[in-house]
Amino acid sequence: MTLTNAMDERDVKTIDQPMILTGRRFEDGAVVRIQVADGKIQQVERLDSLDEPEGVERWIVPGFFDLQVNGFAGKSFVDPKVTVQDTQHVAQALLRTGVTRFLPTIITADLDTMCHQLSAIADAIEQVPVVNAMCPGIHVEGPFIHPEDGPRGAHPFEHVRGPSILDYERLAKAARGKIAILTLAPDQSGALELIRHVSQQGVLVGLGHHRADVAALNAAVQAGAKLSSHLGNATDAVLPRHNNYVWHQLGEDRLWASFIADGHHLPPATLRAMLRAKTIARSLLVTDAIGAAGMPPGRYRLGNAEVERTPDGRVVLPGTPYLAGSAADMPLLIGRAVTDGGVSFVEAVKMASSQPALLMFPGAATWSCEPGQAANLVELDWRPDEGQVEIRQSVAGRWSVQLKA
Repeated sequence: MTLTNAMDERDVKTIDQPMILTGRRFEDGAVVRIQVADGKIQQVERLDSLDEPEGVERWIVPGFFDLQVNGFAGKSFVDPKVTVQDTQHVAQALLRTGVTRFLPTIITADLDTMCHQLSAIADAIEQVPVVNAMCPGIHVEGPFIHPEDGPRGAHPFEHVRGPSILDYERLAKAARGKIAILTLAPDQSGALELIRHVSQQGVLVGLGHHRADVAALNAAVQAGAKLSSHLGNATDAVLPRHNNYVWHQLGEDRLWASFIADGHHLPPATLRAMLRAKTIARSLLVTDAIGAAGMPPGRYRLGNAEVERTPDGRVVLPGTPYLAGSAADMPLLIGRAVTDGGVSFVEAVKMASSQPALLMFPGAATWSCEPGQAANLVELDWRPDEGQVEIRQSVAGRWSVQLKA
């Protein structure tokens, strides 16, 4: 999905009058008409039939929940001067792609810059109603990661730091308690103490950008880590055949895993094998999108670095094959999870919606398409022969966007 400059923000509206969504209900495939008003599902009516074009299945599914968004539609949370308005722009652009909840994600930078980014995003969550509705927190990826080439990925070497409770608390203060995920390297000195510290505060710990052996991974899980962040990426190009940190995380049933299923980060056979190893019950999809997502091919900024979006949708460090985030959106990931990953459409949607919610809010009520439930809904067209998802309408509480009549 490419947005033009990058979107008409007026398309995102508050729901002043009841709106209607029609399609196959995600839970059971029943054909229904759903009325939404005041941020909730008001009425669900069963229908006898559904008028669908040939080759199209129309569905009503939970709103997508992306736990790792560095930017979108030309704006970036990694920008050292990111603003409240930038955050609102990204939120509204994402709603057009079916994302009704997401975690703005910042990466390794100097602490002053990271504190500004966190403060600006926190301001947006507190001041802008649509951002408040869509952002339950912030994902901090770094700076407590492995410093060497390979596991460091595109994070700037000069700003990588050893795990530090003191440094983390400085970031947490800037975020005003809104950090939801911290991704770090468990093999660095001080990591276990930091994992215990943030886990006790209710922050979910993701493991990424590391070279942890099985002992370090086991210790990190025992300390409270729950997630392997974008598993299979930000790794060394060459690893031991069997005894390596990718296999160890795939075989660790106490860890969930997020996957960037954009066709570039993980080859199809790799994605299929990884999903089968972790199972759908412990897997979720993340875009890892940067500001180049939803934009035409060209050069863009990732913090202070320049990256290139190629015509085939890859985001690389210019002149190299090295990936630097993605230009994907959730509809693309769902389609690729089906065609490349070998899962069903319903399973792919789960990994993009209810699975992230289950990880973030354990014990909370599961998604239900029933009157009185929060309106986080997407009406979409699924083209199984083409592996394509087309968003028709998205609803995030009291905000909605209609793309197709």
